[in-house]
Amino acid sequence: MISKTIEELLYYASKKLDMKEDNLMYVRNSLLHEFNLNEPYEGEIDKEMIDSLETPTTLINELKEDIPEISQEEIERVMGLITPYPSELNEKFKKLRDESPEKACKYFYGLMIKNNYIKMDDIKKNIFWIYEGYNNELKITINLAKPEKDNKDIAKLVGHVSTSYPKTALSYTNVGYYGGNGKAARSNIRVVPSKLAYEDWFMQYSPYAYYDEHAIIISKADAPMHITSDTFRRLLDFVDQFPNYFVGSNSDLPIVGGSILNQEHFQGGLEEMPMMRSRSRYTLKHPTFDDVKVYYQDWYNSAFKLVSKNRSNLVRLAAIFLYSWESYNDEKNQITSEDFEGRHSTITPIARKVNDEYELYIILRNNKTSIEYPDGIYHAHPEYHNIKKEGIGLIEAMGLFILPGRLMKELNLIAQILSDSTHPIREVVKANPSLEKHLNFINALAIKYGRSNKIDAAEEIIKTEVGKVCENILRNTGVFKDGIDGQLALFRFIKICGFEVVEDEQ
Repeated sequence: MISKTIEELLYYASKKLDMKEDNLMYVRNSLLHEFNLNEPYEGEIDKEMIDSLETPTTLINELKEDIPEISQEEIERVMGLITPYPSELNEKFKKLRDESPEKACKYFYGLMIKNNYIKMDDIKKNIFWIYEGYNNELKITINLAKPEKDNKDIAKLVGHVSTSYPKTALSYTNVGYYGGNGKAARSNIRVVPSKLAYEDWFMQYSPYAYYDEHAIIISKADAPMHITSDTFRRLLDFVDQFPNYFVGSNSDLPIVGGSILNQEHFQGGLEEMPMMRSRSRYTLKHPTFDDVKVYYQDWYNSAFKLVSKNRSNLVRLAAIFLYSWESYNDEKNQITSEDFEGRHSTITPIARKVNDEYELYIILRNNKTSIEYPDGIYHAHPEYHNIKKEGIGLIEAMGLFILPGRLMKELNLIAQILSDSTHPIREVVKANPSLEKHLNFINALAIKYGRSNKIDAAEEIIKTEVGKVCENILRNTGVFKDGIDGQLALFRFIKICGFEVVEDEQ
């Protein structure tokens, strides 16, 4: 009965979403109007059951039973109605933040789970494991909620701002948007304001939650991604306000950037990424910046780490890396900064605060393509596209791989192949066309491990081998390879930036 479900939702909102008593009648009548009802439910509801809920999934499923034809947009509209108004959230967030940023963030994140913007019950179904690689670990997840995107579609968004409303998927104007114009509903999204480099920004949370308290920090202005020295100032401003979070920017070019290039935004959160636990390979010294420690990391891609308490010098030194890299060319190592196709070199910067010191990571990126590598020289190479073809953005570059949901079924089928030799591989692949792209991968595994493994052992084998693929993909993205030519190129770049290597950590 829809009227009963409305009363359950109102009770849920009062207990879980901070709905005030004097707002209940207003919201009740709004929901009655939403569903064309003339009067509310007067019977009893199971308050004990509702008190035990951590998410509203049970109540949303009741809505779907009451109205089988209800759309996702209508469900989000209902959840938006029972969520605190932006002004109420901002007031409470500010009050909690005055106590501690951690407390404010945990409240906000929890609210977004409880109002179903972050669909935690679906996220818990994701597959997650840790791969112990060479000198480093990688975190790997198969995300069942995230759609797989194509690099060619992403490239179309470079410098593009839509004329329809809202202008982008991350635009501030999505707050409370009911959907339409081909744009998704965001009725239950909430954001909190922030000032970064004297500009208006706001923070929200990702509905996919790739990691703990996965935040998205978005410019209020509808402007495309662009990395400059101001980017470093904004990142450091953010960690000054939220020292509990890391924050980073995707690169501003396709292939090596994120999936949304038409809206200036950062990503951050509570997670300590694998790259942040990597050792340094070389210690560098710059004659002008004695108070900034600089390291070249022993990481799969080409990453520098800058550490200092001096914000101003940190930004100045980071700018040297950025602008030196944007003009660096090395034909022998296929590094082209710019040509008739446009700019190719950029960076992925990440900041955090540790013991009152700023840490700023700078990952060098290049999106040049070639005949051999039409999807990108410094992108996942074709032999790994069966596992990951999307651009390697900020999160993967730091060692957390978000693999497409299609892999869950496909890898389960491959595990069955490794544990049952009664059917030829070709026969199994023919019966399951989604495995065709994995054929070389399957044959290599069958040769290496045989086909008489127990199913549990086969599943562990696949996790290990997928981890090796992710490791190799990160190596593909490194602009300075581990061979002699790559290391000589690295030292040339270090010299161009005004550094000398003062210590070899190996």
